[in-house]
Amino acid sequence: MQTYLKTKPVIVQLLLFIGMAFGIFLVIGLIGAAILSKVTGVSMLTFSNTDNWNNNPGILVFVRGMLVVQFLGLFVIPSLLFAYFSDPQPLEYLGLRQPSKPLYWGIAIVVMLLAIPLVDYTGALNRQVHFGAGMQQWIQGMEDEAAKQIKFMLSGNHIADLILNLIFIPLFAAIGEELFFRGILQRLLIRATKNAWVGIIIAAFVFSFFHLQFFGFVPRFLLGIILGAIYWYSGSLWAAMLAHFVYDGFFIVLAYFKPKMLDDTSASMFEGSGIALMALVSAVLVIGLVWLMRKNSTADYDQTYKDDFQPSNQDFTF
Repeated sequence: MQTYLKTKPVIVQLLLFIGMAFGIFLVIGLIGAAILSKVTGVSMLTFSNTDNWNNNPGILVFVRGMLVVQFLGLFVIPSLLFAYFSDPQPLEYLGLRQPSKPLYWGIAIVVMLLAIPLVDYTGALNRQVHFGAGMQQWIQGMEDEAAKQIKFMLSGNHIADLILNLIFIPLFAAIGEELFFRGILQRLLIRATKNAWVGIIIAAFVFSFFHLQFFGFVPRFLLGIILGAIYWYSGSLWAAMLAHFVYDGFFIVLAYFKPKMLDDTSASMFEGSGIALMALVSAVLVIGLVWLMRKNSTADYDQTYKDDFQPSNQDFTF
């Protein structure tokens, strides 16, 4: 019999969570890859080389299968298990509850859509940064591989392809990544720093770094901050999940109707001399909505973490 994990030092919780996540992912990943290879007839060697993807119909099944493996093994199962061992009410611990006020549903959607010009502009600036010859080549290789994978997955032109892509890409990302980065990691970092914004920013940094796509690091970092603010001020991880899904889903739908976008996934959506002004207006509107969230929020550090600094009266058993 042991006390709940949330009463342990934050560094202990972080190490346990990261170890749990990657341990579970390793096991499920190996099993999942073996099963998918058997079912599709695609070897891991073939799967690892994106140049061969267009010549094998089983690749798409393999790719989607591995997204399921990542969704469950890296994000969902570790997050739910950690929450179970951390709190007698694991779903409440994760923030899987209604927002403190209904208006947060609408703000979550609107703020993400209004952020698009800002994200696009900062992405263009980010791509102009040179990281040095060796690093630049490695980063470019990572970006090219990611672009090939995206183009391959989004190349279908039937409505069924669109629906499946909305499930396997934005829906899985919204649920899995929000559970991991906001539901667990951000919660622990805010407790550790005793400052909501410091915890939000650090979690957003880790969120962006995790993707290993450094030409898009800054815009993804900004999105992580916005998602973190939505979660903290609304008190609901569902609101952050909705915002994440709407943002990613917007681009999936846009690519479906404008497939030429896939020829250059690094291209900016907006062009011309007015893009900087659009980004400025976007930033002002986003900051304004974050301020509105803060003004209407009941979020409170002491209330959120009131039970974390003393042994719980309830214990879990194995």
